[in-house]
Amino acid sequence: MIKSSRSRFAIGLTLLGLVAAVGARAGETAAAVPTTAPSKISTIKVPALTSATRKPLRVLFIGNSYTFFNGGMGTLVQSLASAVKGGRGLEFVEVTKGGQTLEGHWNEGKALAQIRKGGWDFVVLQEHSLRPLQDREKMYTYAKRFDAEIRKVGAKTVFYETWARKNRPEMQAGIDAAYSGLAREVAAVVAPAGLAWQAALKAQPSLSLHIADLSHPTPAGSYLNACVFYETFFGKSPEGLPHTIRNAAGKVLVDLSDNEAKLLQHAAYETCGHPSTAAAAPVKKTVQ
Repeated sequence: MIKSSRSRFAIGLTLLGLVAAVGARAGETAAAVPTTAPSKISTIKVPALTSATRKPLRVLFIGNSYTFFNGGMGTLVQSLASAVKGGRGLEFVEVTKGGQTLEGHWNEGKALAQIRKGGWDFVVLQEHSLRPLQDREKMYTYAKRFDAEIRKVGAKTVFYETWARKNRPEMQAGIDAAYSGLAREVAAVVAPAGLAWQAALKAQPSLSLHIADLSHPTPAGSYLNACVFYETFFGKSPEGLPHTIRNAAGKVLVDLSDNEAKLLQHAAYETCGHPSTAAAAPVKKTVQ
């Protein structure tokens, strides 16, 4: 595995009939939040495995704490992928910084330097969780700059759609509109984590996906995001994958009950909309 450094074509697929709510919070300089159903989002199709494509996917994650929480999204998705016998592995680098925006990453230069190294299949861009509402213009400006650089090295851009605050579920409509609109403009991919959260919480409102700050993910929240990325990258349902994940040092990052894991896996599968069969089985119950 590559050592971490801390730092979907938006086409129609039904998203559980998720209906958006109201506008942005008073006092924010948000773009108007639509009151219609959120735009439909699709994921990317990855070529079927052959001797030529069995090599690991290489992914660069660029974001903030929503990316590095609970052991890091790269580690979690890599662990899920490694549990599939005969499946394709994943190698990754993360460029993350707490509270960072895409604008901040661009100006700092580390993320751009990693992109220009090349060899990536996907580059994941995660904007600050409030910027889609507070400053969509800057979000689009810097996302487009990154996308142009990503294309130069032959990789595909994946936008990491984030989720609403626990006490402000109406945020999701604006977040979805921002990411899906951006993906249409640059013909990129959205990993609809935020909509998966909405679906899971609709199915079971008592789920604990946010920590006490009402914003960051619990291990269950990060696991749901990892399931969304697994399906986005590999084009397969995450249903049947392990629900206990350890890092390379043996530390438990996620440890869910069977029922909770099944609910989260299904929410990711339904949100991403893949008609494909469940992930290859059997899988190991604990992954390192």
